Amino acid sequence: MTDLELKVRLPAIGALMALLAACASEPPLPTPVSPIATTPAPIETVAGAPVAVFPPETPAVTPTTLSFITPAPTPTPGPSLRALTDGGCCTQPFWSPDGSQVWFIDKPGETQPGGVWGVSIQGGEPQFITDKLGVFSPNGALIAYPEAGQTIIERPATGERWAVPAGGRAILFSPDSSLVAWQEASSSANFDRRLVEIWVSGSDGRNARKVAQVIGGGLAGWFPDGIRLLISGRETFDSEPFLAAVNLSDGALTGIVRGTNLRGALVSPGGGWVAYQVTFSGNLSRDGLWIARTDGSRAQKVRAFGAYRWRAEGRLLIVPLELNLGSHRLLEADAETGELRELTNPYQTTFRIAAGDWSLSPDGNRIVFVNAADRNLWLLELPPVR
Repeated sequence: MTDLELKVRLPAIGALMALLAACASEPPLPTPVSPIATTPAPIETVAGAPVAVFPPETPAVTPTTLSFITPAPTPTPGPSLRALTDGGCCTQPFWSPDGSQVWFIDKPGETQPGGVWGVSIQGGEPQFITDKLGVFSPNGALIAYPEAGQTIIERPATGERWAVPAGGRAILFSPDSSLVAWQEASSSANFDRRLVEIWVSGSDGRNARKVAQVIGGGLAGWFPDGIRLLISGRETFDSEPFLAAVNLSDGALTGIVRGTNLRGALVSPGGGWVAYQVTFSGNLSRDGLWIARTDGSRAQKVRAFGAYRWRAEGRLLIVPLELNLGSHRLLEADAETGELRELTNPYQTTFRIAAGDWSLSPDGNRIVFVNAADRNLWLLELPPVR
């Protein structure tokens, strides 16, 4: 890339990323962690909905220990690793709904449009997708973005667009793209003490309703059934934070875990598990990455810590934080047993992800990432799920 190209591209990407950040007017939602309290305080719910029900306390399961690193490369071939782009082009890669393309944010040149571009997983020339920066629905038919203090949903195929009553806030589409959810906070300051309301409407903006109200925390995501939301928060200023599922049909809350400093909750593809972190809790035995059943029956700590995504039901993909290694590597945690499996060996497959900028394909078989060495997009094929 020439100096002129770099001068054109970097400021443009910065402006595009600032616009994308505007989609998230609410701070990102935390992720939960730690075992369950035996006697939870009643949870304040909307319109007299039932309080959250937590099961009796069960001891955390101790997962199998995995050695830090294989001491020497094995003779078997490593996973396939190849570049998809060149020229130090891209940022914030994500996947097309069918997984056939990688989409990313770029402005390739002074005369080319800035926005979302796409490249086939087979490689080739990138193609322009849209100049709208926002949140795509799971089926790819809709995109939501902020405009003039409103949250707009557009159907790119036809240009049809409308507002949903989220007031310019970021929204989350349901798995079937028929509903949207968002949160409204009483204040942008003091995250742990603000009042947060969780709202849902049709993706057409109709039938908006408040489904839950918490202190601190907020909306963490949809369950795959499309009728429950994962939320975090507290009932009162003095109660312990919780992670729970709220049923949209009746507002019933099912408790999953309780504990301080719960962050980064992710529901598994089948809805049976949730992964989350506990950070700076004051108890080193609690801090770390956890996996729990979403019925609240069990929580166990994983013997690895880092970035994570669900690869398949019960299979958590982890990029561990290992500052002593010259390469990243990938692990797979078995939610049932706590066992860790090494998917890439850093002596065989050498790569470094830039600033945590990576994405897992819809089928869980490959990742795309911004390579720290050349700032291009690279594709890594993963071993099959066991």
